[in-house]
Amino acid sequence: MEPLRLPPAWQDAFRRDAEQTPAFPDPLPERRLARMLAAYIASGLVFLTLPGTLLGVRNLLGISAAHRAAVSAASIQAHGHAQLFGWAGTFIIGISLYTLPKFRGSMCRSIPLAWAMWGMWTAGVALRWYAGIAQRALPAAFRVSAGLELAVAALLVWQCSRAGERHAKGQAWELPVFAGFAGLLATLAWQLFFAAGPLAAPALPPAPDRALISLALWVFCFPVAIGYSAKFFPGLMGTAPAKRGATRAAMAALVPGAIGYAAGWTPLSAGATLGAVSLACWSLRIFHRAAGRPKLSGVDARYPEFVRLSYAWLLIAAILGFGAERPGMLGASRHAFTVGFLATLIFSIGPRILPSFLNSRVLWSPRLMRWSLALLTAGCALRVISEPLAYGGAGPALWNVLAASGLVELAAVLLFAWNLAMTLATPVPSWFGRKHVNDRMSVYWLVSSYPATRKILIDNGLATLRRASAVPKSLTLREAAAADGAPVEVLVGKLGEFFEARLARTAAPSS
Repeated sequence: MEPLRLPPAWQDAFRRDAEQTPAFPDPLPERRLARMLAAYIASGLVFLTLPGTLLGVRNLLGISAAHRAAVSAASIQAHGHAQLFGWAGTFIIGISLYTLPKFRGSMCRSIPLAWAMWGMWTAGVALRWYAGIAQRALPAAFRVSAGLELAVAALLVWQCSRAGERHAKGQAWELPVFAGFAGLLATLAWQLFFAAGPLAAPALPPAPDRALISLALWVFCFPVAIGYSAKFFPGLMGTAPAKRGATRAAMAALVPGAIGYAAGWTPLSAGATLGAVSLACWSLRIFHRAAGRPKLSGVDARYPEFVRLSYAWLLIAAILGFGAERPGMLGASRHAFTVGFLATLIFSIGPRILPSFLNSRVLWSPRLMRWSLALLTAGCALRVISEPLAYGGAGPALWNVLAASGLVELAAVLLFAWNLAMTLATPVPSWFGRKHVNDRMSVYWLVSSYPATRKILIDNGLATLRRASAVPKSLTLREAAAADGAPVEVLVGKLGEFFEARLARTAAPSS
Protein backbone atom coordinates (compact mmCIF):
# COMPACT_ATOMS: atom_id res chain seq x y z
CA MET A 1 0.00 0.00 0.00
CA GLU A 2 1.29 3.47 -0.94
CA PRO A 3 -1.15 5.94 0.64
CA LEU A 4 0.78 9.14 -0.33
CA ARG A 5 0.57 8.33 -4.04
CA LEU A 6 -3.00 7.06 -4.10
CA PRO A 7 -6.04 9.32 -4.66
CA PRO A 8 -7.82 10.56 -1.52
CA ALA A 9 -10.82 8.31 -2.21
CA TRP A 10 -8.55 5.26 -2.09
CA GLN A 11 -6.88 6.47 1.12
CA ASP A 12 -10.28 7.06 2.71
CA ALA A 13 -11.39 3.55 1.71
CA PHE A 14 -8.29 2.01 3.28
CA ARG A 15 -9.05 3.88 6.51
CA ARG A 16 -12.64 2.59 6.44
CA ASP A 17 -11.35 -0.96 6.00
CA ALA A 18 -9.23 -0.55 9.14
CA GLU A 19 -12.11 0.84 11.19
CA GLN A 20 -15.04 -1.38 10.20
CA THR A 21 -15.86 -4.95 9.15
CA PRO A 22 -16.35 -5.34 5.37
CA ALA A 23 -19.96 -5.70 4.26
CA PHE A 24 -19.26 -8.94 2.33
CA PRO A 25 -17.06 -12.03 2.84
CA ASP A 26 -13.65 -11.86 1.24
CA PRO A 27 -13.92 -13.87 -2.03
CA LEU A 28 -10.16 -14.27 -2.49
CA PRO A 29 -9.57 -17.23 -0.09
CA GLU A 30 -12.47 -19.14 -1.70
CA ARG A 31 -11.03 -18.51 -5.14
CA ARG A 32 -7.63 -19.79 -4.04
CA LEU A 33 -9.22 -22.90 -2.55
CA ALA A 34 -11.14 -23.53 -5.77
CA ARG A 35 -7.95 -23.18 -7.81
CA MET A 36 -6.24 -25.70 -5.55
CA LEU A 37 -9.15 -28.13 -5.84
CA ALA A 38 -9.11 -27.78 -9.63
CA ALA A 39 -5.48 -28.93 -9.64
CA TYR A 40 -6.35 -32.06 -7.64
CA ILE A 41 -9.31 -32.82 -9.92
CA ALA A 42 -7.27 -32.31 -13.10
CA SER A 43 -4.40 -34.56 -11.98
CA GLY A 44 -6.90 -37.16 -10.75
CA LEU A 45 -8.48 -37.21 -14.20
CA VAL A 46 -5.07 -37.74 -15.80
CA PHE A 47 -4.37 -40.73 -13.54
CA LEU A 48 -7.85 -42.08 -14.22
CA THR A 49 -7.58 -42.03 -18.00
CA LEU A 50 -3.92 -42.69 -18.84
CA PRO A 51 -1.97 -44.84 -16.32
CA GLY A 52 -5.22 -46.06 -14.81
CA THR A 53 -7.90 -47.09 -17.28
CA LEU A 54 -5.83 -47.29 -20.47
CA LEU A 55 -3.22 -49.49 -18.82
CA GLY A 56 -5.98 -51.56 -17.25
CA VAL A 57 -7.65 -52.13 -20.63
CA ARG A 58 -4.32 -53.13 -22.14
CA ASN A 59 -3.80 -55.62 -19.32
CA LEU A 60 -7.33 -56.96 -19.75
CA LEU A 61 -6.89 -57.43 -23.51
CA GLY A 62 -3.70 -59.38 -22.86
CA ILE A 63 -5.43 -61.61 -20.32
CA SER A 64 -8.37 -62.14 -22.65
CA ALA A 65 -6.16 -63.11 -25.57
CA ALA A 66 -4.22 -65.64 -23.49
CA HIS A 67 -7.31 -66.97 -21.65
CA ARG A 68 -5.39 -66.73 -18.39
CA ALA A 69 -3.62 -64.28 -16.10
CA ALA A 70 -0.79 -63.67 -18.56
CA VAL A 71 0.01 -60.08 -17.55
CA SER A 72 2.82 -59.36 -15.11
CA ALA A 73 1.95 -58.62 -11.51
CA ALA A 74 3.94 -55.39 -11.78
CA SER A 75 1.74 -54.06 -14.57
CA ILE A 76 -1.45 -55.01 -12.72
CA GLN A 77 -0.20 -53.35 -9.53
CA ALA A 78 0.79 -50.19 -11.43
CA HIS A 79 -2.68 -49.97 -12.94
CA GLY A 80 -4.37 -50.56 -9.59
CA HIS A 81 -2.23 -47.98 -7.80
CA ALA A 82 -2.93 -45.34 -10.44
CA GLN A 83 -6.66 -46.01 -10.27
CA LEU A 84 -7.04 -46.31 -6.52
CA PHE A 85 -4.56 -43.75 -5.22
CA GLY A 86 -3.95 -41.65 -8.35
CA TRP A 87 -7.62 -41.11 -9.16
CA ALA A 88 -9.85 -41.86 -6.16
CA GLY A 89 -7.18 -40.87 -3.62
CA THR A 90 -6.41 -37.58 -5.34
CA PHE A 91 -10.10 -36.69 -5.59
CA ILE A 92 -10.66 -37.53 -1.92
CA ILE A 93 -7.67 -35.50 -0.73
CA GLY A 94 -8.58 -32.46 -2.81
CA ILE A 95 -12.25 -32.51 -1.84
CA SER A 96 -11.36 -33.05 1.82
CA LEU A 97 -8.98 -30.09 1.87
CA TYR A 98 -11.69 -27.93 0.30
CA THR A 99 -14.73 -29.04 2.30
CA LEU A 100 -13.81 -30.63 5.63
CA PRO A 101 -12.46 -27.53 7.39
CA LYS A 102 -15.61 -25.66 6.28
CA PHE A 103 -17.85 -28.41 7.58
CA ARG A 104 -16.04 -28.10 10.92
CA GLY A 105 -16.48 -24.33 11.05
CA SER A 106 -12.89 -23.53 10.15
CA MET A 107 -10.58 -23.13 7.17
CA CYS A 108 -7.76 -25.13 5.63
CA ARG A 109 -4.71 -24.43 7.78
CA SER A 110 -2.42 -23.60 4.85
CA ILE A 111 -3.28 -23.33 1.15
CA PRO A 112 0.43 -23.23 0.16
CA LEU A 113 0.91 -26.48 2.08
CA ALA A 114 -2.10 -27.94 0.26
CA TRP A 115 -0.31 -27.15 -3.01
CA ALA A 116 2.85 -28.80 -1.69
CA MET A 117 0.77 -31.86 -0.76
CA TRP A 118 -0.59 -31.94 -4.31
CA GLY A 119 2.94 -31.96 -5.69
CA MET A 120 4.11 -34.64 -3.26
CA TRP A 121 1.11 -36.90 -3.85
CA THR A 122 1.23 -36.52 -7.63
CA ALA A 123 4.96 -37.23 -7.68
CA GLY A 124 4.57 -40.21 -5.34
CA VAL A 125 1.81 -41.86 -7.35
CA ALA A 126 3.55 -41.16 -10.67
CA LEU A 127 6.82 -42.59 -9.34
CA ARG A 128 5.06 -45.71 -8.09
CA TRP A 129 3.38 -46.18 -11.47
CA TYR A 130 6.69 -45.77 -13.30
CA ALA A 131 8.42 -48.22 -10.97
CA GLY A 132 5.67 -50.74 -11.72
CA ILE A 133 6.02 -50.58 -15.50
CA ALA A 134 9.83 -50.50 -15.51
CA GLN A 135 11.68 -53.49 -16.88
CA ARG A 136 13.69 -53.93 -13.70
CA ALA A 137 13.18 -53.58 -9.97
CA LEU A 138 13.58 -50.02 -8.64
CA PRO A 139 13.46 -50.37 -4.84
CA ALA A 140 14.37 -46.71 -4.25
CA ALA A 141 11.41 -45.56 -6.34
CA PHE A 142 9.03 -47.74 -4.31
CA ARG A 143 10.39 -46.38 -1.05
CA VAL A 144 10.38 -42.71 -2.04
CA SER A 145 6.86 -43.05 -3.42
CA ALA A 146 5.58 -44.78 -0.29
CA GLY A 147 7.24 -42.16 1.92
CA LEU A 148 5.74 -39.25 -0.03
CA GLU A 149 2.25 -40.75 0.05
CA LEU A 150 2.42 -41.46 3.77
CA ALA A 151 3.62 -37.91 4.47
CA VAL A 152 0.68 -36.46 2.52
CA ALA A 153 -1.77 -38.66 4.44
CA ALA A 154 -0.38 -37.36 7.76
CA LEU A 155 -0.54 -33.75 6.53
CA LEU A 156 -4.14 -34.30 5.39
CA VAL A 157 -5.19 -35.16 8.92
CA TRP A 158 -3.41 -32.08 10.27
CA GLN A 159 -4.92 -29.79 7.62
CA CYS A 160 -8.47 -30.96 8.26
CA SER A 161 -8.44 -31.45 12.03
CA ARG A 162 -9.00 -27.85 13.09
CA ALA A 163 -12.54 -27.10 14.28
CA GLY A 164 -14.21 -23.74 14.77
CA GLU A 165 -16.00 -22.56 17.89
CA ARG A 166 -19.44 -23.28 16.43
CA HIS A 167 -18.61 -26.77 15.21
CA ALA A 168 -21.20 -29.35 16.37
CA LYS A 169 -19.34 -32.46 17.46
CA GLY A 170 -20.53 -36.01 16.94
CA GLN A 171 -22.21 -35.56 13.55
CA ALA A 172 -22.89 -38.80 11.67
CA TRP A 173 -20.54 -37.99 8.79
CA GLU A 174 -17.50 -37.04 10.85
CA LEU A 175 -16.41 -40.37 12.37
CA PRO A 176 -16.41 -42.30 9.07
CA VAL A 177 -14.34 -39.64 7.27
CA PHE A 178 -11.64 -39.49 9.94
CA ALA A 179 -11.76 -43.27 10.37
CA GLY A 180 -11.03 -43.45 6.66
CA PHE A 181 -8.08 -41.09 7.09
CA ALA A 182 -6.77 -43.36 9.85
CA GLY A 183 -7.25 -46.28 7.47
CA LEU A 184 -5.26 -44.43 4.81
CA LEU A 185 -2.41 -43.85 7.26
CA ALA A 186 -2.41 -47.53 8.23
CA THR A 187 -2.54 -48.68 4.60
CA LEU A 188 0.31 -46.45 3.49
CA ALA A 189 2.39 -47.39 6.53
CA TRP A 190 1.85 -51.04 5.53
CA GLN A 191 3.00 -50.16 2.01
CA LEU A 192 6.13 -48.40 3.26
CA PHE A 193 6.98 -51.32 5.55
CA PHE A 194 7.00 -53.82 2.68
CA ALA A 195 8.60 -51.41 0.21
CA ALA A 196 11.50 -51.03 2.65
CA GLY A 197 12.34 -54.71 2.25
CA PRO A 198 14.20 -56.29 -0.68
CA LEU A 199 12.35 -56.26 -4.00
CA ALA A 200 13.39 -58.83 -6.58
CA ALA A 201 10.87 -57.56 -9.16
CA PRO A 202 9.11 -54.25 -9.93
CA ALA A 203 6.17 -55.30 -7.76
CA LEU A 204 5.30 -55.94 -4.13
CA PRO A 205 5.05 -59.58 -3.04
CA PRO A 206 1.58 -61.08 -3.78
CA ALA A 207 0.36 -61.51 -0.19
CA PRO A 208 1.25 -58.01 1.06
CA ASP A 209 -0.13 -56.47 -2.13
CA ARG A 210 -3.41 -58.32 -1.73
CA ALA A 211 -3.72 -57.07 1.83
CA LEU A 212 -2.72 -53.54 0.75
CA ILE A 213 -5.47 -53.30 -1.88
CA SER A 214 -8.09 -54.77 0.45
CA LEU A 215 -7.17 -52.33 3.22
CA ALA A 216 -7.18 -49.40 0.79
CA LEU A 217 -10.65 -50.33 -0.41
CA TRP A 218 -12.37 -51.22 2.84
CA VAL A 219 -10.65 -49.19 5.57
CA PHE A 220 -9.92 -46.06 3.51
CA CYS A 221 -12.27 -45.61 0.55
CA PHE A 222 -15.33 -47.25 2.11
CA PRO A 223 -15.54 -45.22 5.35
CA VAL A 224 -14.68 -41.94 3.60
CA ALA A 225 -17.41 -42.60 1.02
CA ILE A 226 -19.88 -43.38 3.81
CA GLY A 227 -18.96 -40.19 5.64
CA TYR A 228 -19.39 -37.95 2.64
CA SER A 229 -22.60 -39.76 1.71
CA ALA A 230 -23.97 -39.04 5.20
CA LYS A 231 -23.07 -35.37 4.74
CA PHE A 232 -24.28 -34.81 1.18
CA PHE A 233 -27.20 -37.20 0.61
CA PRO A 234 -29.87 -35.41 2.70
CA GLY A 235 -29.29 -32.15 0.85
CA LEU A 236 -28.68 -33.58 -2.63
CA MET A 237 -30.93 -36.62 -2.79
CA GLY A 238 -33.56 -35.82 -0.19
CA THR A 239 -32.75 -38.80 2.03
CA ALA A 240 -33.41 -38.69 5.75
CA PRO A 241 -30.41 -37.82 7.97
CA ALA A 242 -28.05 -40.73 8.63
CA LYS A 243 -28.45 -42.77 11.80
CA ARG A 244 -25.40 -41.97 13.90
CA GLY A 245 -25.50 -45.19 15.94
CA ALA A 246 -25.62 -47.44 12.87
CA THR A 247 -22.77 -45.49 11.28
CA ARG A 248 -20.61 -45.96 14.36
CA ALA A 249 -21.44 -49.67 14.44
CA ALA A 250 -20.41 -49.96 10.80
CA MET A 251 -17.04 -48.38 11.59
CA ALA A 252 -16.57 -50.71 14.55
CA ALA A 253 -17.25 -53.71 12.30
CA LEU A 254 -14.34 -52.65 10.09
CA VAL A 255 -11.84 -53.32 12.88
CA PRO A 256 -12.06 -57.14 12.73
CA GLY A 257 -12.37 -56.78 8.95
CA ALA A 258 -9.04 -54.98 8.79
CA ILE A 259 -7.44 -57.66 10.98
CA GLY A 260 -8.83 -60.33 8.67
CA TYR A 261 -7.43 -58.63 5.56
CA ALA A 262 -4.00 -58.13 7.12
CA ALA A 263 -3.86 -61.73 8.36
CA GLY A 264 -5.41 -63.28 5.25
CA TRP A 265 -8.46 -64.70 7.10
CA THR A 266 -11.14 -64.54 4.43
CA PRO A 267 -14.18 -65.63 6.53
CA LEU A 268 -13.44 -62.98 9.17
CA SER A 269 -12.76 -60.18 6.70
CA ALA A 270 -15.74 -61.01 4.47
CA GLY A 271 -18.17 -61.39 7.37
CA ALA A 272 -17.09 -58.17 9.04
CA THR A 273 -17.18 -56.30 5.75
CA LEU A 274 -20.69 -57.47 4.89
CA GLY A 275 -21.85 -56.43 8.35
CA ALA A 276 -20.28 -52.99 7.96
CA VAL A 277 -21.85 -52.50 4.52
CA SER A 278 -25.31 -53.57 5.73
CA LEU A 279 -25.13 -51.19 8.69
CA ALA A 280 -23.91 -48.35 6.49
CA CYS A 281 -26.76 -48.81 3.99
CA TRP A 282 -29.26 -48.84 6.85
CA SER A 283 -27.69 -45.75 8.38
CA LEU A 284 -27.82 -43.77 5.14
CA ARG A 285 -31.43 -44.82 4.38
CA ILE A 286 -30.18 -45.33 0.85
CA PHE A 287 -32.87 -47.85 -0.04
CA HIS A 288 -35.64 -46.12 1.94
CA ARG A 289 -38.22 -43.81 0.46
CA ALA A 290 -36.80 -40.30 0.06
CA ALA A 291 -37.82 -37.75 2.66
CA GLY A 292 -37.52 -34.83 0.22
CA ARG A 293 -36.89 -33.93 -3.40
CA PRO A 294 -33.43 -34.38 -4.92
CA LYS A 295 -31.57 -31.41 -6.39
CA LEU A 296 -31.47 -31.98 -10.14
CA SER A 297 -30.52 -28.56 -11.51
CA GLY A 298 -27.76 -28.70 -14.13
CA VAL A 299 -27.25 -32.48 -14.08
CA ASP A 300 -28.88 -35.65 -15.36
CA ALA A 301 -32.14 -36.20 -13.50
CA ARG A 302 -31.46 -39.93 -13.08
CA TYR A 303 -28.36 -39.54 -10.94
CA PRO A 304 -30.13 -40.49 -7.65
CA GLU A 305 -30.99 -43.87 -9.22
CA PHE A 306 -27.35 -44.47 -10.08
CA VAL A 307 -26.31 -43.49 -6.55
CA ARG A 308 -28.61 -46.20 -5.18
CA LEU A 309 -27.23 -48.60 -7.78
CA SER A 310 -23.71 -47.87 -6.54
CA TYR A 311 -24.69 -49.05 -3.07
CA ALA A 312 -26.22 -52.20 -4.58
CA TRP A 313 -22.81 -52.83 -6.16
CA LEU A 314 -21.23 -52.29 -2.74
CA LEU A 315 -23.37 -55.07 -1.29
CA ILE A 316 -22.43 -57.32 -4.22
CA ALA A 317 -18.74 -56.59 -3.63
CA ALA A 318 -19.07 -57.57 0.03
CA ILE A 319 -20.94 -60.79 -0.79
CA LEU A 320 -18.44 -61.81 -3.48
CA GLY A 321 -15.69 -61.41 -0.88
CA PHE A 322 -16.74 -64.73 0.68
CA GLY A 323 -15.53 -66.49 -2.49
CA ALA A 324 -12.21 -64.66 -2.69
CA GLU A 325 -10.24 -67.92 -2.80
CA ARG A 326 -12.04 -69.12 -5.93
CA PRO A 327 -10.70 -68.24 -9.41
CA GLY A 328 -11.86 -64.84 -10.58
CA MET A 329 -13.97 -64.07 -7.51
CA LEU A 330 -11.48 -61.73 -5.83
CA GLY A 331 -11.13 -59.71 -9.03
CA ALA A 332 -14.93 -59.58 -9.45
CA SER A 333 -15.36 -58.40 -5.86
CA ARG A 334 -12.75 -55.69 -6.24
CA HIS A 335 -14.25 -54.57 -9.54
CA ALA A 336 -17.73 -54.40 -8.05
CA PHE A 337 -16.25 -52.12 -5.39
CA THR A 338 -13.92 -49.93 -7.46
CA VAL A 339 -16.08 -49.50 -10.55
CA GLY A 340 -19.57 -50.54 -9.44
CA PHE A 341 -19.54 -48.66 -6.14
CA LEU A 342 -16.77 -46.09 -6.06
CA ALA A 343 -16.69 -44.99 -9.70
CA THR A 344 -20.49 -44.97 -10.04
CA LEU A 345 -20.78 -42.93 -6.86
CA ILE A 346 -18.19 -40.41 -8.08
CA PHE A 347 -19.66 -40.31 -11.59
CA SER A 348 -23.08 -39.58 -10.01
CA ILE A 349 -22.25 -37.13 -7.22
CA GLY A 350 -19.08 -35.57 -8.66
CA PRO A 351 -20.79 -33.74 -11.55
CA ARG A 352 -23.38 -32.44 -9.09
CA ILE A 353 -21.04 -30.97 -6.46
CA LEU A 354 -17.62 -30.40 -8.06
CA PRO A 355 -18.65 -27.68 -10.56
CA SER A 356 -20.25 -25.70 -7.72
CA PHE A 357 -17.05 -26.03 -5.68
CA LEU A 358 -15.02 -24.76 -8.64
CA ASN A 359 -16.17 -21.13 -8.49
CA SER A 360 -19.88 -21.99 -8.91
CA ARG A 361 -19.49 -23.48 -12.35
CA VAL A 362 -22.18 -25.54 -14.11
CA LEU A 363 -21.59 -29.02 -15.53
CA TRP A 364 -20.72 -28.80 -19.21
CA SER A 365 -23.05 -31.58 -20.42
CA PRO A 366 -25.72 -33.48 -18.43
CA ARG A 367 -26.15 -35.73 -21.46
CA LEU A 368 -22.53 -36.89 -21.29
CA MET A 369 -23.05 -37.52 -17.58
CA ARG A 370 -25.95 -39.85 -18.38
CA TRP A 371 -24.02 -41.76 -21.03
CA SER A 372 -20.94 -42.15 -18.86
CA LEU A 373 -23.06 -43.65 -16.08
CA ALA A 374 -24.94 -45.96 -18.45
CA LEU A 375 -21.74 -47.24 -20.07
CA LEU A 376 -20.00 -47.62 -16.72
CA THR A 377 -22.88 -49.71 -15.39
CA ALA A 378 -22.95 -51.91 -18.49
CA GLY A 379 -19.20 -52.46 -18.47
CA CYS A 380 -19.11 -53.27 -14.78
CA ALA A 381 -21.95 -55.77 -15.10
CA LEU A 382 -20.18 -57.53 -17.97
CA ARG A 383 -16.93 -57.66 -16.00
CA VAL A 384 -18.34 -58.87 -12.68
CA ILE A 385 -20.41 -61.59 -14.35
CA SER A 386 -17.82 -62.82 -16.86
CA GLU A 387 -14.65 -62.79 -14.75
CA PRO A 388 -15.48 -65.63 -12.33
CA LEU A 389 -17.02 -67.66 -15.15
CA ALA A 390 -14.05 -67.16 -17.50
CA TYR A 391 -11.46 -68.02 -14.84
CA GLY A 392 -13.63 -70.96 -13.77
CA GLY A 393 -13.51 -72.45 -17.28
CA ALA A 394 -17.16 -71.93 -18.21
CA GLY A 395 -16.34 -71.18 -21.86
CA PRO A 396 -13.81 -69.40 -24.11
CA ALA A 397 -16.38 -66.84 -25.29
CA LEU A 398 -16.43 -65.31 -21.82
CA TRP A 399 -12.86 -64.13 -22.27
CA ASN A 400 -14.12 -61.97 -25.16
CA VAL A 401 -16.86 -60.59 -22.91
CA LEU A 402 -14.16 -59.74 -20.38
CA ALA A 403 -12.26 -57.76 -23.01
CA ALA A 404 -15.43 -56.02 -24.19
CA SER A 405 -16.21 -54.91 -20.65
CA GLY A 406 -12.91 -53.05 -20.46
CA LEU A 407 -13.57 -51.18 -23.71
CA VAL A 408 -17.06 -50.18 -22.57
CA GLU A 409 -15.69 -48.88 -19.26
CA LEU A 410 -12.94 -47.01 -21.10
CA ALA A 411 -15.59 -45.20 -23.13
CA ALA A 412 -17.41 -44.29 -19.91
CA VAL A 413 -14.23 -42.96 -18.32
CA LEU A 414 -13.35 -40.87 -21.36
CA LEU A 415 -16.81 -39.29 -21.42
CA PHE A 416 -16.65 -38.52 -17.69
CA ALA A 417 -13.14 -37.07 -17.91
CA TRP A 418 -14.00 -34.99 -20.98
CA ASN A 419 -17.14 -33.64 -19.31
CA LEU A 420 -15.28 -32.54 -16.18
CA ALA A 421 -12.31 -31.23 -18.19
CA MET A 422 -14.62 -29.05 -20.29
CA THR A 423 -16.34 -27.87 -17.12
CA LEU A 424 -12.96 -26.84 -15.71
CA ALA A 425 -12.03 -25.13 -18.98
CA THR A 426 -15.11 -22.89 -19.11
CA PRO A 427 -14.81 -19.37 -17.67
CA VAL A 428 -16.18 -18.74 -14.19
CA PRO A 429 -19.90 -18.06 -14.78
CA SER A 430 -21.96 -15.16 -13.53
CA TRP A 431 -25.12 -15.64 -11.51
CA PHE A 432 -26.43 -12.13 -12.16
CA GLY A 433 -26.95 -10.18 -15.36
CA ARG A 434 -26.66 -6.66 -16.72
CA LYS A 435 -29.51 -5.20 -14.67
CA HIS A 436 -27.81 -6.09 -11.39
CA VAL A 437 -24.56 -4.22 -12.14
CA ASN A 438 -24.38 -0.79 -10.50
CA ASP A 439 -21.88 1.82 -9.34
CA ARG A 440 -22.17 0.75 -5.68
CA MET A 441 -20.35 -2.51 -6.36
CA SER A 442 -17.00 -3.05 -4.62
CA VAL A 443 -13.98 -2.85 -6.91
CA TYR A 444 -12.18 -5.35 -4.69
CA TRP A 445 -15.04 -7.84 -4.97
CA LEU A 446 -15.10 -7.48 -8.75
CA VAL A 447 -11.39 -8.06 -9.35
CA SER A 448 -11.13 -10.81 -6.70
CA SER A 449 -14.20 -12.78 -7.81
CA TYR A 450 -13.74 -12.18 -11.55
CA PRO A 451 -10.08 -11.32 -12.28
CA ALA A 452 -10.93 -10.64 -15.95
CA THR A 453 -12.80 -7.49 -14.84
CA ARG A 454 -9.52 -5.86 -13.82
CA LYS A 455 -8.55 -5.30 -17.47
CA ILE A 456 -12.03 -3.99 -18.29
CA LEU A 457 -11.82 -1.46 -15.47
CA ILE A 458 -8.29 -0.34 -16.34
CA ASP A 459 -9.00 -0.07 -20.07
CA ASN A 460 -12.01 2.14 -19.33
CA GLY A 461 -10.37 4.68 -17.07
CA LEU A 462 -9.39 3.25 -13.66
CA ALA A 463 -5.70 4.13 -13.99
CA THR A 464 -5.02 3.82 -10.26
CA LEU A 465 -6.03 0.17 -10.37
CA ARG A 466 -3.10 -0.50 -12.71
CA ARG A 467 -0.45 0.72 -10.27
CA ALA A 468 -2.03 -0.09 -6.91
CA SER A 469 -0.50 -3.01 -5.04
CA ALA A 470 -3.74 -3.56 -3.10
CA VAL A 471 -7.38 -2.59 -3.48
CA PRO A 472 -9.42 -1.37 -0.49
CA LYS A 473 -12.40 -3.64 0.10
CA SER A 474 -14.87 -0.81 0.69
CA LEU A 475 -13.96 1.22 -2.41
CA THR A 476 -17.04 1.47 -4.65
CA LEU A 477 -17.02 1.66 -8.41
CA ARG A 478 -18.40 5.21 -8.26
CA GLU A 479 -15.64 6.35 -5.88
CA ALA A 480 -12.92 4.77 -8.00
CA ALA A 481 -14.32 6.32 -11.18
CA ALA A 482 -14.51 9.78 -9.61
CA ALA A 483 -10.93 9.48 -8.30
CA ASP A 484 -9.60 8.83 -11.81
CA GLY A 485 -12.10 10.98 -13.73
CA ALA A 486 -13.50 7.92 -15.50
CA PRO A 487 -17.08 7.80 -16.85
CA VAL A 488 -18.90 5.57 -14.38
CA GLU A 489 -21.74 4.94 -16.85
CA VAL A 490 -19.29 3.43 -19.31
CA LEU A 491 -17.77 1.23 -16.60
CA VAL A 492 -21.19 -0.02 -15.53
CA GLY A 493 -22.12 -0.70 -19.15
CA LYS A 494 -18.92 -2.64 -19.91
CA LEU A 495 -19.29 -4.70 -16.74
CA GLY A 496 -22.92 -5.37 -17.61
CA GLU A 497 -21.86 -6.76 -20.98
CA PHE A 498 -19.22 -8.91 -19.27
CA PHE A 499 -21.60 -10.46 -16.74
CA GLU A 500 -24.41 -10.90 -19.25
CA ALA A 501 -22.09 -12.83 -21.57
CA ARG A 502 -21.04 -15.10 -18.70
CA LEU A 503 -24.51 -15.70 -17.30
CA ALA A 504 -24.74 -19.31 -16.06
CA ARG A 505 -26.99 -21.61 -18.07
CA THR A 506 -29.22 -22.39 -15.09
CA ALA A 507 -29.49 -18.67 -14.25
CA ALA A 508 -30.46 -17.56 -17.77
CA PRO A 509 -33.96 -16.09 -18.16
CA SER A 510 -35.05 -18.94 -20.47
CA SER A 511 -34.43 -21.50 -17.70
